[in-house]
Amino acid sequence: MLFLAAALPAPAEPPAAWIRSSVVDPAALNVAKGPFGTCFNGQTFQQEAVLTFNGYQYAAYYAHGGALCLARRKLDDGLWQALRFEDYRIAHEDVHNVAVLGICAGDGTIHLAYDHHVSPLHYRRSVPGLALRPDEIGWSTNAFGPTTSRLWSQPLSGVTYPQFCSTPAGDLLLLYRLGASGDGDWHLAEYAGRRGTWADLGMLFTRRGAYETSRSRCAYPNPVRCGPDGRLHVTWCWRERPANGVRDLRTNHDLCYAYSDDCGRTWKDNGGQPVASLSDATDAWASAIGVGTPGTVVRPTRYLWGQMNTTTECVDAAGRVHVINWQQRQDAEAASADLNTWRYYYYWRDTDGAWHTHELPFVGRKPQIVVDEKENAYVLYGESDSRNYHNVDPGWKMVLVKAARAGEWKDWRRLWSSEETFVGEPLIDPVRWRQTGVISCYAQEKPGAPGAPSALRVIDFDVAGAAHQRGAGAASTSGD
Repeated sequence: MLFLAAALPAPAEPPAAWIRSSVVDPAALNVAKGPFGTCFNGQTFQQEAVLTFNGYQYAAYYAHGGALCLARRKLDDGLWQALRFEDYRIAHEDVHNVAVLGICAGDGTIHLAYDHHVSPLHYRRSVPGLALRPDEIGWSTNAFGPTTSRLWSQPLSGVTYPQFCSTPAGDLLLLYRLGASGDGDWHLAEYAGRRGTWADLGMLFTRRGAYETSRSRCAYPNPVRCGPDGRLHVTWCWRERPANGVRDLRTNHDLCYAYSDDCGRTWKDNGGQPVASLSDATDAWASAIGVGTPGTVVRPTRYLWGQMNTTTECVDAAGRVHVINWQQRQDAEAASADLNTWRYYYYWRDTDGAWHTHELPFVGRKPQIVVDEKENAYVLYGESDSRNYHNVDPGWKMVLVKAARAGEWKDWRRLWSSEETFVGEPLIDPVRWRQTGVISCYAQEKPGAPGAPSALRVIDFDVAGAAHQRGAGAASTSGD
């Protein structure tokens, strides 16, 4: 039975102010039917899809017809200016193959990676300075190089789920999988702004090891996030390739955690013990994190039971790590691959390293979480009568809820819900949130007919209440 978030108590007065809903592109790409959904623009493994840098906000996506696009706007309320790369188009229905962007603060380059699901690398980057001097350098496709499969001398192939992460030193990391679902290794590369070159740091997660009847697997990391002290945090689950032939979300298991204090070169477990040294080229598999690496499982979850991979993670101002898993109840009567039977579980790592968890009183599609300086948590999620979205996406209403640390993040209150219906998953701009306390949500409206184009939006919420002082309007996503 679906638990509707409408049962959450309504606030006495609106604590979240709508700033504006902007249209990135009125005609973004949808497909009529796909094995994993119908929307390329808005998937939780799309890190990042929307990103703020130097007073501008950027969004990567595909337009109707399949062309790769990158748009930008000047904050707070500039119009979106879209670049359309006509030399690269999506011509299939696999929504794993999202477009992601990263920005290197060191030299102002903008990086794009796109169209991957065990594929050759598809990557291009801008000229230096484009993000540092946006009013001086022309905003055009001529400011970007061609698509390439090379970060260094050798081309990369078998790439899936590339995600960018900026480092405190002003460089840029790229985490990516080589290999297939249940049979892939994860590698980390670093772009040094001072040199303008990529370097291979090494393997972070290995497929090797034995677990139950499985002899191969892959990690599914949530977004790598940087804490206030510069520490990198990563959480993940494992997906097995068991001998019994099960090939669905029941093979995901456990919540795992590691952190790095040297921009990804070495990693430690929850207790501070070394678990990975990426620079050890003598045996990359032995020096990477595997399914049997001690100290990395912080919350075991049942194997062959039902658990989503790649959801959401954030790090708050105190350095606490927050994660929401979407999974079958551990005390359910049976395993389930039916997403409608699953619940949200909230996990957080306290400042002393202790992990806590509880089931949330609402559930929907893959969520997003952020936590403000007053230790209030905000969750954006998609509420729908059906949460199964493979083949055809039924769509969802966007909901924003809030809870306080004083109540151990159990006193959830509904702040806002959309009138419009969306497809895919909501994504949040982590930099704008960290710098201004504004939640910028990237989401695409459900099309009027299967496969028709629809509007890709960025919806802004000022949860600090500054928009009240600016005289913002009512909470609605209508308008441009």
